Amino acid sequence: MSTTPTPDEARQALQDVERHQAETAAATGRKRWVWIASGAAVLVWGVLADQVPDFNRGWSSAAIVLVLAVSLIANSRWGGSLFRRQARPRVAYDPASMLWFLLVIAILIGGKVFAVHLHTPHYPIWAGLVGGVLLAAVGPWWQRRVLTRAARR
Repeated sequence: MSTTPTPDEARQALQDVERHQAETAAATGRKRWVWIASGAAVLVWGVLADQVPDFNRGWSSAAIVLVLAVSLIANSRWGGSLFRRQARPRVAYDPASMLWFLLVIAILIGGKVFAVHLHTPHYPIWAGLVGGVLLAAVGPWWQRRVLTRAARR
């Protein structure tokens, strides 16, 4: 036996679905302090790369490997439970997102080449400052946008 819902019931049901999608996206994302700490780490990285010449030769490679390993582990099913992130939506491949990603990478590489060509003083500090602030300020917004789109699909 099927009954047709009233417009108010239909509107309420749609609002409930949207609320559940937003809750799912919020539950699967990283906390704001993680984004701020990551931005601070990028800033410190830039300062160390500029002020301590041996940093890039010694600790830089080991730190990159460590960060990549933690990132890979945290995004796996086993690592997600280890870091107490049980829920994770599947983010479908989006060709438009890939084009934006490639555009951002091209801009970053072009900016690096341009800054090195102009012999910009203290380039690593400036790059760390800009990268850290962007990561801390824009990271949570970007994560919310991606997870909300994934929850709606």
